[in-house]
Amino acid sequence: MRRKMLAVLFAAAAIGAGRPIVAQTRIAPLLHDDETIVVTHHRVNTVNGPLAYEARAGRLPIRNDDTGEVRGYVYFTAYVVHAPIDRPRPLTVLWNGGPTINSILVHTEMFGPRRLTNAGMVDNAETLLGTSDLVFFDPVGTGFSRAVAGTDKEFLTTLGDFAETAEFVRAYRARFRAERQPLFLGGESYGTWRVNGTTEMLEKRGVKVTGAILISGGVPGSLMPPTFQDAMYIPARTATAFELKRLAPDLMRDKVATMKAVNDWAVQVYMPALVRIDQLTDVERNTIAEALAHYTGVRPDQIDRKTLVMSNNAFKAGLFEGDKSKVLNTYDMRIVGAEIETIPDRVGILTGYLRDELGYATDLAYNGLEDGYMPVPGPERPSTGARWTYNHVAVTPESLARMNAGGGPPLSQPWLQNAMRIDPKLRVFVAAGRYDSLNMCEGNVMMSAKLEPVLASRFTHRCYEGGHMMYRVQSTRLAMSRDIARFISTATP
Repeated sequence: MRRKMLAVLFAAAAIGAGRPIVAQTRIAPLLHDDETIVVTHHRVNTVNGPLAYEARAGRLPIRNDDTGEVRGYVYFTAYVVHAPIDRPRPLTVLWNGGPTINSILVHTEMFGPRRLTNAGMVDNAETLLGTSDLVFFDPVGTGFSRAVAGTDKEFLTTLGDFAETAEFVRAYRARFRAERQPLFLGGESYGTWRVNGTTEMLEKRGVKVTGAILISGGVPGSLMPPTFQDAMYIPARTATAFELKRLAPDLMRDKVATMKAVNDWAVQVYMPALVRIDQLTDVERNTIAEALAHYTGVRPDQIDRKTLVMSNNAFKAGLFEGDKSKVLNTYDMRIVGAEIETIPDRVGILTGYLRDELGYATDLAYNGLEDGYMPVPGPERPSTGARWTYNHVAVTPESLARMNAGGGPPLSQPWLQNAMRIDPKLRVFVAAGRYDSLNMCEGNVMMSAKLEPVLASRFTHRCYEGGHMMYRVQSTRLAMSRDIARFISTATP
């Protein structure tokens, strides 16, 4: 009796802490080169009360369809709430960007049932698990995911990445008999490209994607010209200069009025001027340059009179007139310099969560958090980004120059629009951070509005107070959690 009482007390304590409430189980391999999947059971306290769930941690093989040969192993963490068979819950597969990095940010700072804090991992009361089952996907070369020797080049390209992701989604749904669950795909930054390309691949194969969630990646595939991007980056810079008090007094009085004025100017004056730049007189060039400087808080002489464009990197370095100690952060321009790490034992907490709380007790290094073995002497392990090839378009000197100036990768293709034309029920949620140097709140709305009405009407846009990782602002994280949960609930049949 005493042992039973102790077991009950221990289980109750574990429930409150989000730890396993029953012993872990292990899903045995089906084929000789499969791996075991670890399953544990937990409970999280949410805004709607306690929620019991199953966690799955493991790696699925990516096989050549012709030969069955394993080409790589993809690590995933999944969270499942068991529901009646006749009412399958939505299934949302989520990842971060890069290219290409692990999913730890969207997993442990935004959507998962446990959230990273200074105090360690705590219950995430707003977890998306209350609305949808969740799968966090680490592409090959990140996290615990690995390529088989000599195959990494298959995965480290734009199109290879899409193919890998589509195969993982297929394999996961088949392995866990999840084909009837409405499918949502969500990604951050470059991860929005992965959402779009994978969605097109799946739809062409007859696999329906109910919704696409695009975070900090805009509306990829709209094929808007560089002049559009140059113009629509400006409102974010104005908002940043307002927050850092670098604007002239007339623009510091009313932020809402200032943001409306700069957006109107960017669309009605600046963008048309860039389109006909070769025809502008010197007087017109000076007028545009002075207005651009006024709206962004820099000096007029910092604007190149030939191009009338200030690159992202030039603005971040130039807002404080070239002071090298005051370069703006790429991901949240309100931050001057690098973002300060506020969680001293971040790596230990996160790896402990994966290995201990979820029971995935591997000695592999979790790439992106830990460094594993490399031959010594010899070069350090190159990042997946350093080995990446954009093979969806030809990379031109012009697109390469824009990338190097902080303007983002070569133009994406209309993968998502193609998928939406195949599937008239596919809906899209777009989230952007106001102070993200790589995104454009107003530009996203304009890009989707230029699509045919039957597509444009299926977009939901939100602009949040925050940067690229906007969920690091608590009020934004709460609002975004509600908005995405509502989007999934509304889009689900």
